[in-house]
Amino acid sequence: MRKYPRPVVLVSRCLEFDKVRYNGQVIPSQIVRDLIPFADFIKVCPEVEIGLSVPRDTLRIIKKDGEYRLIQPKTGEDLTDRMNEFTAKFLDNISYIDGFIYKGLSPSMGVDDVKVYSGASMSPVVERGSGMFAGEVIARYAGYPIEENERLRNDHIRHHFLTQLYAFTAFRQVDEARSYEELHKFHKNNRFLFMSYDKAIFTEMSELLLKEMETSLILKDYFSLLKKLLRKPGSLDLKLDSARNMFSVFEDTSTDESSFFEDMLGRFSNNRISWDAVIELMRMFASRSFGEEAYEDTFLYPYPEELKPLADDKREKDYWDK
Repeated sequence: MRKYPRPVVLVSRCLEFDKVRYNGQVIPSQIVRDLIPFADFIKVCPEVEIGLSVPRDTLRIIKKDGEYRLIQPKTGEDLTDRMNEFTAKFLDNISYIDGFIYKGLSPSMGVDDVKVYSGASMSPVVERGSGMFAGEVIARYAGYPIEENERLRNDHIRHHFLTQLYAFTAFRQVDEARSYEELHKFHKNNRFLFMSYDKAIFTEMSELLLKEMETSLILKDYFSLLKKLLRKPGSLDLKLDSARNMFSVFEDTSTDESSFFEDMLGRFSNNRISWDAVIELMRMFASRSFGEEAYEDTFLYPYPEELKPLADDKREKDYWDK
């Protein structure tokens, strides 16, 4: 079986860990709870870190004369400079990171749907944007896996986030090793996954590996392409093309097996079966063709199996018990 690397994830402290939300509560988070055995967390609550109490009066971002300020309406205190100073110092002290999970809508940690007001109180919302802390993270870590807890309740968003997170973590290890051979191995293990995201960018990445450049420069350019590639999932057609490309390298497949596989893809295209059903079939063929090596392919095994949501969380419910 594949041994997965451990991602380093920056997370809002109020998600599963500590009672630091403005109302003194901790917020349940399925994705954080599931990741605890498999990841290392850097926990932060910027509002507490700058000296605010728990519980505390709410904060809001206002836009005045084109400038964004973090205000506590009840006290009238402007906390912008304290928040910016803490954010810069905190992020400067992080040596490496692979992804981020935030509490949505927070004026410090919200990603892109935080209300921005025209004034400190009794004023309308003029736009929506990022929290003060999260905005700086997005600027410094553009292209990284950054999501909000609420969005990660969606299985499709969760799958993409975890796929991206584990790809970034594996690449970080390659980058730390400064190994051209490890980069080639990484590229090979991810080839079908990457083709399912964007064939043009995958081609650029492949061509980059053929250039005569210093390994450090190749790694830097490769990572730039990786961030661009994994920004969002590819189309359904790209996913199907990658599946067919992988199937073509399987050894000793019969005509009947090829027909059955195409029938499975057709049923998936018509939304009659899940993608997991297709992947399970491909895992069987891969195991037969490549043995243990099949577990290294990220198209089939993008992240630990335990992080997949339950197929049917109500399977054991007795619907006939009255």
